[in-house]
Amino acid sequence: MKLKKRVSVTTVFAFVVLGVVILMALFPQLFTSYDPTTPDYESVLKGPSAAHWLGTDEVGRDIMCRLIYGTRNTMMVGLGSSLLAALIGIPLGLIAGYFGGLLDNVIMRILDAFLSFPAMLLAILVITIFGNSVPSLILTIATVNFPRFSRVVRSNVLSLKDREFVEANRAFGAKNSYILFRTLLPNCVSAITVQFSLLTAVAILVEAGLSFIGLGIQPPDPAWGSMLQYSQNYLSQASWYMIAPTVMIFLVVLAVNFFGDFLRDLFDPMKQR
Repeated sequence: MKLKKRVSVTTVFAFVVLGVVILMALFPQLFTSYDPTTPDYESVLKGPSAAHWLGTDEVGRDIMCRLIYGTRNTMMVGLGSSLLAALIGIPLGLIAGYFGGLLDNVIMRILDAFLSFPAMLLAILVITIFGNSVPSLILTIATVNFPRFSRVVRSNVLSLKDREFVEANRAFGAKNSYILFRTLLPNCVSAITVQFSLLTAVAILVEAGLSFIGLGIQPPDPAWGSMLQYSQNYLSQASWYMIAPTVMIFLVVLAVNFFGDFLRDLFDPMKQR
């Protein structure tokens, strides 16, 4: 009973946080009336108040406003990169697991080469080549994450391809494309869904890290990582500046991970008994 209560609380937390974050990304004007990029030099580094709930930054911009508008970029990069990584990684995993042999070895060695690079260093390399716009960030983080989709799908296909329902498709003369995308892929959906949620959390952290070192979303556009970077210069006189984006990143990543746990339990047949 205690376990069920704990899971229920974390699931509610995930849905509430992610629901608010999605609303902020889609309709930021509902939460703030300030402009996220316009300086107000009369309100530089003001503490939290009725006018500015989370205080202001080094040029007088409302921190809460910048957090809210930064949500759109963060979610675009997080969800977009996970979707692109899935579109690249899933077919590779299906092909490698189903056909095996030399093709499997070649695909897996390529994936191992990508995985052998530290994620942040690989991201910096791609950013250096393609620039640091939002589409480039999506491509960068997808490049880091797509091998993980491939490995998860491949492992599922290896356990499924010799099952009776797959053999029945072969016996009836089904083409390989039909078996891959109409028979095997639907049986990998649960693992893919969980992986998608977990890699979205990773993507949010990578985007924040890239913005923190100046390779992510560029000023004056708001980004949680760049807010953390600039807040370092004002730790002693404006601690609220650092706390706000730190808490935001923590809550969103925690909520996405809890949502991934919810999906894992939802699709786990052992938990449904």
